[in-house]
Amino acid sequence: MKVRTLFFYLIVTIQIAGATPKLGERGPAILREIVSQPWAKSWKSATLKNIRLVSEKSDLHQPLNLPPVWSALISGPNGASGHLIWDSVGEGRLVEFSLDDKFEVKDDFGQAIGGVPSFQQFPIVDKNLKPIASGCVPTAAASVVSYWASQKYPSWGGHDKNSPKDLVLRLRSKLNMTPFPDIDGFTANRMSLAGAYPSELLKVLRAETEAYNLPIQIELGRFTFPLLKEEIDNSRPALLSCLVRVAHKPQLSWPHEVVGVGYYEIDDVKLVGVMDNFFPTNHKETIRWIRQDAFRSILILRPREEE
Repeated sequence: MKVRTLFFYLIVTIQIAGATPKLGERGPAILREIVSQPWAKSWKSATLKNIRLVSEKSDLHQPLNLPPVWSALISGPNGASGHLIWDSVGEGRLVEFSLDDKFEVKDDFGQAIGGVPSFQQFPIVDKNLKPIASGCVPTAAASVVSYWASQKYPSWGGHDKNSPKDLVLRLRSKLNMTPFPDIDGFTANRMSLAGAYPSELLKVLRAETEAYNLPIQIELGRFTFPLLKEEIDNSRPALLSCLVRVAHKPQLSWPHEVVGVGYYEIDDVKLVGVMDNFFPTNHKETIRWIRQDAFRSILILRPREEE
């Protein structure tokens, strides 16, 4: 009796959310298509677990009103893991996924840039001596600056003894950062979050290139998949703003800044590969693949001799 009651409750909940229950069965088929890609064949034995329908937290402080989705954990080889999210309506198309591993992605369906440093946000102390996150905007920007420092412009990274955190803090100090209390549980210790606008980042990076006398053109515009593809094809990571779920807490969502490092097409969906600075993984090289419709702006950095 209890089982039947719980099943009935689940069906009613799904119907209220506007989701199609049968689409929950699409997950394994999407996973099979992912691991059939040439670069992911070492994961061909992967399976799904904890398949569930996830809605955005009903009392989220700053809701994005994203629709409910099906979500599952991926159980990979040798204890490796990942995640998979797909639509709960329509055709149940792929929304995003990750495989916590290092891959070389390049074939007829897309590619990813290798060697882009991946930094995670970290706590610092605010003027009131309370912890606050470094913020996605300066942390993502530091990844791109570090990439160009390693490729062409070593002076941009700062002194050899400077750590990635030093670079994040340098960029952060020049941005107009806005603190937000974490009342929804984004962080384990509920430290405050911090945000900044891409337009502010544009000004800061342009000022940095002038200060370091770097021949780099920097532009900010509306995101388009062809523009991202052009940047990736020329080994130029881009800074992207998006409206996304938190990968490991999909009931939470927020405006986010990430580093675009790849593009790919799976399940008839165009995906953007990103280095996410708020995504705990075992491999720093892990790419989070997100459907293109989540992205809003793109900030590109082009050495002038490559124009």
